Amino acid sequence: MDFGVCVLAKPAQCARDARLAEDLGFSHVWVSDTQMMAGDPYVCLGLIAQQTRRVKLCTGVSIVGTRIPPVIANSIATVNELAPGRVILGIGAGNSAWRAMGMPPRSLRVLREDVRVIRGLLRGEEVSYRPGQREEDRRAIRFFHQDQGFMNTRDPVPIHVAANAPQAMALAGEIGDGFITSRTNALDGWNAAWNQVRCGAEQAGKDPATLYTTLLTTACLLRPGEGYDSPRVKHQAGPWATLALHALYERVQNPTAAPDAIRSTFSAYQSYIDQQKQRLGERYYLTLHDGHGLYLQPEEAQFVTPEIVRATTMTATPEELRERLHALEAAGVKQVAFLPATEAFTEFVQEFSKQVIEKF
Repeated sequence: MDFGVCVLAKPAQCARDARLAEDLGFSHVWVSDTQMMAGDPYVCLGLIAQQTRRVKLCTGVSIVGTRIPPVIANSIATVNELAPGRVILGIGAGNSAWRAMGMPPRSLRVLREDVRVIRGLLRGEEVSYRPGQREEDRRAIRFFHQDQGFMNTRDPVPIHVAANAPQAMALAGEIGDGFITSRTNALDGWNAAWNQVRCGAEQAGKDPATLYTTLLTTACLLRPGEGYDSPRVKHQAGPWATLALHALYERVQNPTAAPDAIRSTFSAYQSYIDQQKQRLGERYYLTLHDGHGLYLQPEEAQFVTPEIVRATTMTATPEELRERLHALEAAGVKQVAFLPATEAFTEFVQEFSKQVIEKF
């Protein structure tokens, strides 16, 4: 199994963090594309490319609609010029990036079409492209000056499609070179997701085994005698746990549809956000996404219960985590990528390297 880590799109520290992760044995470095919450991922990947030699450099994930397909293709091909053959384009419909602006993610139809255009351009081909809805606006486009060192269309750039819902998972299997999900971190959840992806691949005439699969999550390695309710665990696992509650709130209207283990907590969280909406109106999302995956809002700490931590993260003792990862590997997960809490990055990658990677 490969192990990845997500670094902040923060120019002053992204290259340093990526270099540390590479030195400690991580195979992939992911940079998120959340334009309202962090810096530009392609700027940061460019900086990282100049400070690393081995790790794969990945968008985690690029968002359709926030950039037009030719711009996405140009950006990742430029990074590929800096790190030939070490680049992966993760791409998705954009749950967080769009919802942080109070807007819905783009449709799967848009995702499918954008991937088609981007893939052709990255292969150095001429493709048809329509920037809007009018068919008469469709034009043939291609990259000029491909031999001048502006970008690299010689070394392949795999396209890994992110998906957390069944139809999107099937699409990932159909059109992706890889599949990324943050929907689950448990074996049964993975098996259910993989079944959707596998069906999509098979219906497209593809061998599902050729897909590179990535599970995105977080973890806090428990120390001897430490419980799920410790302040350190809440600090490290809390941002991801509340991120999961954010996503669940925006997708699930009825608390009975939430997983059994977190149903009561989610019901309380839903009531809490409903009160925010009553007070803030349509601007509620400006509060909901503040700290998104980065830090724990003090008002939301009450919802980071041991049950939520266990259900939404891979927090466990090193021994338990290694066992869990082996089971996921046997089920077809080729990489698990972790998003450490902002102030715990160094601590996490050092502990994970020593306690998991070296002993896996």
